[in-house]
Amino acid sequence: MFAKEGEDLKKFTGALVMGLNFSQVDGDSYWGYHKVGLNAGAQVFIHFTPSIGISMELLYTRKGSRAATVTESPYVGTYIWKYYMDVNYVEVPIMLHYTEGKYDFELGASYARLINSNEYVITDQPVNIDAVGNRFNISDIDFTVGLTRHLYKNLLANIRYQYSLTSIRPPERIPIGYSYGNQGQFNNLFNLRLEYVF
Repeated sequence: MFAKEGEDLKKFTGALVMGLNFSQVDGDSYWGYHKVGLNAGAQVFIHFTPSIGISMELLYTRKGSRAATVTESPYVGTYIWKYYMDVNYVEVPIMLHYTEGKYDFELGASYARLINSNEYVITDQPVNIDAVGNRFNISDIDFTVGLTRHLYKNLLANIRYQYSLTSIRPPERIPIGYSYGNQGQFNNLFNLRLEYVF
């Protein structure tokens, strides 16, 4: 990845990755990339030619959804209604890369395994969210596309877009009144990251 002029191409390179996810969940009846979470881990890059390569990463990544609105209630008056959904994963993206000058274009998929989740509502009426009955799927597979730019020496900036190819929770396990459509729920997010290449 980004071999310097006059430098022999290495077969393998490694990198540390640190950044943020800006995520929403399609199918939860809210919109906007309001949930901000950590995206961090390590990457191994295999170079086939100066322009073509493949990478694999091991990441800790926090996804989910956030919503808030000022609401009127006959019980408590004006208050801020809030919805929180956190789904945290260990994720393994596998990406195909094409490098041209200071830019690296990437396309691939990632497999994520759920570590834990948390979901709750702050409202004037009790909302029953059951850890078993409303549970999320253990696995998530995402389509992933991105662009990396060489910034300075070993430092790179990366932006990615990810979307679930499989539902993270089927319709029958979504809390009543907190779903949109009948296809289930899907992670939908952007990553903004820095990569330090060894």
